[in-house]
Amino acid sequence: MKFNISKTVFLEELQRVVGPTTSKQAFADTLLISINNNKIKMVTTDLDITLISSREARVEKEGKTAVSMKRILSIFRELPDKEVVVEMERNNLLISCEDIEFKINTINPEQFPKVEEKKHTALIKLNTQDLEEMIRLTAFCVGSGEANYVLGGVLFELYGNEFKMVATDGKRLALSCKKLPASQTEIKTKITFILPIRAVTEIYKLIKERSDDVFLFVEENRVGFDFKDTQFLARPLEGEFPNYSQYIPAESKEKLIVDKKEFLLALRRAALLATSDYQGVKIELKKESMLVSKQTPQMGEVKESVKVKYNGVGLTIGVNPNFLIDVLKNIDDAEVMIEFFGSDKPAVLRRAGYIYLVLPMKI
Repeated sequence: MKFNISKTVFLEELQRVVGPTTSKQAFADTLLISINNNKIKMVTTDLDITLISSREARVEKEGKTAVSMKRILSIFRELPDKEVVVEMERNNLLISCEDIEFKINTINPEQFPKVEEKKHTALIKLNTQDLEEMIRLTAFCVGSGEANYVLGGVLFELYGNEFKMVATDGKRLALSCKKLPASQTEIKTKITFILPIRAVTEIYKLIKERSDDVFLFVEENRVGFDFKDTQFLARPLEGEFPNYSQYIPAESKEKLIVDKKEFLLALRRAALLATSDYQGVKIELKKESMLVSKQTPQMGEVKESVKVKYNGVGLTIGVNPNFLIDVLKNIDDAEVMIEFFGSDKPAVLRRAGYIYLVLPMKI
């Protein structure tokens, strides 16, 4: 095996497939490199997540090998931005760049788990910008405990010409909905699956700043996202996601309109006095003002008045400030509208194609 490639290009590919190598599986630090038909194929897997990336290179000799991902990645990060020659010599991989030469031990590629790359299947076209926004507005709601296994993932739903993503930790819920691209045929049979948060995070890294479409395929025990030069495979979570629609109330007439930045800053300042035992921040609503306050024993208190437009009756409600901070910092709108149903009922932030629900706290 021998090929020539730009250091920058190869490093890009390594960083693209590094995800699964952070797992604790015995072989998870392994990178499989295959050279065939003037293309380099790189594969990493921990069996739950698999990443396959292909890139053209000047190939002198075909072959395959496996190496430590951590080691080869650290080497390429320190090489100058020049062309690199990579070749096998017996059981070693030689990496040469100008006057620099590394010789590293390899791993028997036959010990690498067999990974089937999907070539022909029914594909669903997704818009990458839509997918990026949907992940950004839902993934922070995923539960971190083991009380309900499926809450550790994001629900994907595709039906007709709509695509939905839902996440909840039991105390808050986010639902994002987009139309599928116009060129995508209508989906006749509803498709649902739950991807673990680690898989969703890896997808987000892949699609960030991409403009080309991504193609989704779903099998019995595998979900795949197919990019132009990268294929992402993941094993979905088994189990039944809660019936989220029953928790979303009909639209309320009592609505608060507030400057997003001012509200976000007020919550951040109030959260400075929050502790694990005293998390709740008090919000007092009036027609043209909102008082955000926090009092914590043996720490102190803070109060801040924010100008608002509110068409409901006076209301006092306690909230976890971090739950509102999480959504506000991910929304681009200059103003946000929040609906209230009472001091003991959830508050709901709605915008086009998005619903975010937060349960109140005792204060």
